[in-house]
Amino acid sequence: MITYDPRYMKWDQWGALMAELFAPNQLGTLPEDKWVDWAAGMNGIGYFMESGVPDPRGFKNWQDWAAALCGIISITPQAQP
Repeated sequence: MITYDPRYMKWDQWGALMAELFAPNQLGTLPEDKWVDWAAGMNGIGYFMESGVPDPRGFKNWQDWAAALCGIISITPQAQP
């Protein structure tokens, strides 16, 4: 599974890219103040549950959670051969 590196991105940009990347899972997008709900929704999808998506409630902000997500489930698109 791949994901986008959240560094230097705003929530709207990163969320839109993730929603597009995982469109078959119908993640959609939410406003930044609802990022925990969005992340929890992602965590509830079977494919992501099996990947060890971190529980967002343990993070202070979406950037920290997204960075942990990248470390768990990704090869960033920029790093692909």
